Formats: sequence, structure tokens, C-alpha cells
Amino acid sequence: MYILVVDDDRFANTLVQFVLSKEGYEVEIADNPRWALQMIEKREPDLLILDVMMPYISGFEFSAKLRAEGYEIPLIFITAQDTIEAKLQGFNIGADDYICKPYNHQELVARVQAVMRRIKKNNQVGNQSIRGGQIELFPAELKVVANGQSPIFLTPKEMQVLRVLMNSSGQVVNRDQLLEEVWNDDENNSNIVDVYVRRLRMKLEEDPNKPQHIISVRGLGYKFVGK
Repeated sequence: MYILVVDDDRFANTLVQFVLSKEGYEVEIADNPRWALQMIEKREPDLLILDVMMPYISGFEFSAKLRAEGYEIPLIFITAQDTIEAKLQGFNIGADDYICKPYNHQELVARVQAVMRRIKKNNQVGNQSIRGGQIELFPAELKVVANGQSPIFLTPKEMQVLRVLMNSSGQVVNRDQLLEEVWNDDENNSNIVDVYVRRLRMKLEEDPNKPQHIISVRGLGYKFVGK
């Protein structure tokens, strides 16, 4: 598997390259987004590891540019910005994971492996729709159809949250499970789950304040109910 690491800190770049190369990955590095784009145009990586705080153009801006040009490269952000707002911005752009500095290199390896497992699993089931009552989710197309109405388009993370809930239809899914399956996050960061559930309710529910499909189970988590 080919990984491209982009960070203006050359020492950090070289260290990440060394760590991941020892795990059997083919790793190349770039110290600025312009060079990285040239490399991507020649050969699209299987995974992009991208620093957020870079001069001239941030990692967020660079990844948005790649998405706008049609690249759907799996992406891990590495940054010292650990606020919920920064994480939401990264995930909204389409990040598969978000690692805060400082981090342990064993953690980096574990997160890379987890992202690639999820991508492989998603590719295996990506074209299979999931139906729950009058709601049908099309994961590969990032859309959901409710009650035969026009498609509602989702962000990648919204789709993943809804898929986990629908795959366990009628059962309670706790926040820790959602964090692990969608964000590969074992930190106490359940607020991000609540944010995405609220967004899904705004898109799917007739009255988001009185949800009929994504139900809160006090003290436990959430449950999808197909009607």
C-alpha cells in the first residue's frame, strides 16, 4: 500500500516515513501541498496523511481542493488543533481519522491500519443499500431516500453514523461503539457523536425535536427505528 505524507516539518515527515515503512508500507513524503499535488497527479496514493497547519495553504484547504478536483483519497489529518470545532471541520471535509499532536507512533500505525480495514470493508459492501422501513440508505452514493421522496445527500461521516445505526436497527448503539466504528476514536469525545446525530435528524426527521427514526436512549446511546 502506497502512503503519501505531507507536512512542512521535514523531521516529522522523515520519522513518519521510517515508522510506516517498517510496517511494510510504501511511503513517500512532501513538505508542501504544491509538491504533494504534483506527486498525486502522477500517482494517486492509497492513503494521504496530512498536517493541518502549513504555510500558504492549510491542510483543510488542500484537502478541500483535492475533493473539488475529484480525488477521493482516504485521509488522516495530523494536527495540534484538538478542539471539537477543528475536528468537525476535518471530518466534514471527508477525513477518515484525525490525530492530535503529540501522538505515539504505535497509535499512528494502529490508526492507519484501522482506516484501511474500514475502507476495505466499505468497498466490500459499498454498493449494497440498507433499508429500514421507509428509509433506504445508499452508502456508495452518500444518499438516503425517505418515504419515496427526493434523495437526501449526506457527508461521509453522516453516512457512516447512519449505516451503523441502521445495521443495528431496533437495538441501542452506544456512543463508544459509534466513536470506534466511525472515528476509530477511543477518547472521551462523545460530543462529536451528538453533533452528527443532530445533523442526521435535521435531514431525516419531519420534526427533529420529536425524532421518530433516530431515538435517544437516556444514558445508553441511540437506536434506529424503521417505520
